[in-house]
Amino acid sequence: MIAFKSNKDFQEEGRDTIEDFARASIVNLVRREVARCYPELLPGPLKPIDNLRNATVPAGDKRHLINQILDTVGAAALLSIGQGLRDGDFDPLWQAASRAANPDQLLNGWRRLEGYAHSANRLELKRVGAVEIDCRRYAVANANPPQPAENLLICGVIITLLEIIGCRDLRCKMPGVNGKTYLIYEGGTFNVPDKRGEELDTKYWKIYWKTFEPRPEDIAADKPKTTVPVPADCNSKTRSTVVRAAKCLSADFLRQWKVGELAGELGMSERSFQRRLSEADLSFSNLVRGLRIQEVCRLFQEADTSLALIGFCAGFSDSAHFSRDFRAGTGSTPTAFREALDL
Repeated sequence: MIAFKSNKDFQEEGRDTIEDFARASIVNLVRREVARCYPELLPGPLKPIDNLRNATVPAGDKRHLINQILDTVGAAALLSIGQGLRDGDFDPLWQAASRAANPDQLLNGWRRLEGYAHSANRLELKRVGAVEIDCRRYAVANANPPQPAENLLICGVIITLLEIIGCRDLRCKMPGVNGKTYLIYEGGTFNVPDKRGEELDTKYWKIYWKTFEPRPEDIAADKPKTTVPVPADCNSKTRSTVVRAAKCLSADFLRQWKVGELAGELGMSERSFQRRLSEADLSFSNLVRGLRIQEVCRLFQEADTSLALIGFCAGFSDSAHFSRDFRAGTGSTPTAFREALDL
């Protein structure tokens, strides 16, 4: 039986950070999948970690948890934990990741999360052609090197997210410590050469797929609904441009759009796009800020989620940026606004 720590054991006094929530999101995923697939390993029913009340999960506790799973159930089971993300009923971090329109956007969002969280162990993701990614887990600065159990867990999560957004016939290869290369994922199944994966060099892996088929917009995961006030006297072209721009921006808040990129996506020159925005009494920065604030308000009402995670999922670069832009748009701090909603 795995000796999970209680919620109280996971909690300690500390500030609400994106690092805490990202770690809690991983732990909640692991705990839920173990409860679903291996209930006999649990000492009893467990509640999810409560991020709203500044619960933190120390890095050592996370490592302890996944190492126990590796020792008890094995490497293939740990790789499979990420498959639980297919349910779609999860916290905003995973929902935001599953909105990526293509592999590049997903990888950029993952890099941004690691930078935002100041992760000590990170994942280098290098595109090799159109349908292949080389992955490497590494430690930054003087941090301890990533552990095999963490590497296997992250590998399985990346594989699942790529399949969720539309990568088809996906495979994954991992080098062995003996010089061999092992096909560890194919056809929806994980295979490892030994129970604990000790023959694998888990720091490196290669993911490749045959085709990419983006999901239709009407069934894509948790696409947020947005509204953009457009003056009544605007012509149909201006109105259509603003609505289309808002749709692109809100489809994936983890993507950091630049005005020229969005104009190109809309089939317009940057100058023409900015002129349309001006006709609607908008600037690019005001449009982006307004949509992000809408997403924040949506998350306030739909999820008991930490402020740090909400700011990240809404596309803000850091907590100071979040607080500054939210106050500029609403006249209130995020904390005060949320407290008012709870009255």
